[in-house]
Amino acid sequence: MPSSETGSPTLGPSMIWRNWVSNQVCRVKHFEMPSSDDDVCSTIKAAASKNLRVRVVGTGHSYTPIVPTDGVLISAERLSGIENIDLTSGSVTLRGGTRICDVGPELRSAGWALPNQGDIDLQTISGAVSTGTHGSGDSLKCLAGPIVGMRIATGDGSIVNFDASQDVDALNAAKVSIGMFGVVLSVTMKLIPAFDLHDKIWREDFEECMDHLDQLCQENRSLRVFWCPTEHSASLYSLPDTSGIGRTRSKSGVCEMRTLNITAQLPESVEDRAGERIGPSYRIFPGSIPMPNHNECEYSVPYEDGPAVFREIRKLIQTKYPSQIFPVEYRTVAADDIWLSPYFQRKTAMISVSGAAGEDYWDFIRDCETTFSSVKGRPHWGKLHSLGRSEIEALYPRYRDFVSQRARFDPDGRFLNDYLRERFG
Repeated sequence: MPSSETGSPTLGPSMIWRNWVSNQVCRVKHFEMPSSDDDVCSTIKAAASKNLRVRVVGTGHSYTPIVPTDGVLISAERLSGIENIDLTSGSVTLRGGTRICDVGPELRSAGWALPNQGDIDLQTISGAVSTGTHGSGDSLKCLAGPIVGMRIATGDGSIVNFDASQDVDALNAAKVSIGMFGVVLSVTMKLIPAFDLHDKIWREDFEECMDHLDQLCQENRSLRVFWCPTEHSASLYSLPDTSGIGRTRSKSGVCEMRTLNITAQLPESVEDRAGERIGPSYRIFPGSIPMPNHNECEYSVPYEDGPAVFREIRKLIQTKYPSQIFPVEYRTVAADDIWLSPYFQRKTAMISVSGAAGEDYWDFIRDCETTFSSVKGRPHWGKLHSLGRSEIEALYPRYRDFVSQRARFDPDGRFLNDYLRERFG
């Protein structure tokens, strides 16, 4: 439990906050858990009257210092639930603190589904979209891609509606804004008809994987690859046991493969096939993988450069950092028009490296970043990176436009902590 002290009459108590892996820690003057839009607006106005900065936290799944503040920390936990499912337009309005794992069953009952999800579904929808969180698939955009509207409580405590039909620039700035526009009260997203997924896993030697990596990406709705340097690597991510599934009998230096495809087959049709299962999309996307504590760095690189960068990261581990044995993940994401999206106007390959929580491996991360930067790689905002303002500005064509829009809705920088102020203030 967090330690706390008596707070002011109008704002909550002081407390120590930690993210899920405890690499980000701060003591905030006031911790708030509002349950209504009015509560949120009142909290922002109270913070402004005391000249305190404000940040918002969902489930704390980001590794970067985007949450810590010495002012007011607002939890989105009670701002949750499905507000509306529009059966005519095929869209859903979710309150900002709604966890992704809580959305699927009700959408399924109504005949709809989210187009895509990631490996983890415990995040809040506001946290996931605001950091550019993604799943995998050549034709599938990140989780923020289907957004057509947002309601945000901005820096002066007023509520602004962002709508694609009225101000598409403001919406494309707000979708991935790392909480800098204010508190996301709700998001409205386009859906697709409910569907089942055929999940298939197997093991391949690295070169076998590389020989048909592009083909696998193109022929499957979703592909995820984990290169595992050692026999022990897969267990660090609690990956399913694929020994005996696939042609290789190697135990180290192998790729753990996973494809997802829409199917009309019944679950029973694959019951006797090792490494295969069928089920509702919302159950299959996360993969039922319990993720242990770890720290992660992930970059978006141009799609055509993905395989070569994947090889370079593997070579770096083999030759210079043999102690880095966490799996290296490879996924793809479609292009979008979201200004701070790592996938802005380019189809990308996402490559991630990880290490055990509590260890210092910044030398390794910076060497990986040298490889990523050689092809103008862009970081996932919720995962470790070392980029400053000038590097970020060079990578994002609409950076200055984003900063201008941010200042438009929060001119006093109420939602900027020190880390974000240095990069976007």
